[in-house]
Amino acid sequence: MIDEILAEFLQSGLGIHFGTRNEQLEPAGCRAAAVKVEGDGRHVVVYLPKAASPQVFGNLRTNGHAAVSMARPTDDRAVQLKGLMLFSWDAKPEEEHLARAQWNGFLGQLDAIGLPGAATSSWKIFPCVAVRIKVTAVFNQTPGPDAGGALS
Repeated sequence: MIDEILAEFLQSGLGIHFGTRNEQLEPAGCRAAAVKVEGDGRHVVVYLPKAASPQVFGNLRTNGHAAVSMARPTDDRAVQLKGLMLFSWDAKPEEEHLARAQWNGFLGQLDAIGLPGAATSSWKIFPCVAVRIKVTAVFNQTPGPDAGGALS
């Protein structure tokens, strides 16, 4: 589902929004620190701040549906993954290192488009909860004629 080239993009330090919904289809979401594509390309681990809205975690427990939107600020290339949560855990120290590396890559992207570190230094993303998701669909979200098209 996610090939090697797409996996490299998804793990390159992007802006990541993690979305959920309740039974009434009302959304709740949060910024995520990182995404790790697992070797089979059918599962990802998304690192969410523990301080995220309790509604995000509640929605995951209730129905497990997730939409993960990722974009690179310097060129607006964007992808969305849809999937179902399998399980979650408190991120381990070695996982937090991976998440920090991607988060810092994202902050570097913001700096490159003119949003200086002074504007982002108060953004808190750690500690994290790791959420393993079975990917059910992948969509191109880059603005243009192919936006919304399935990549898988």
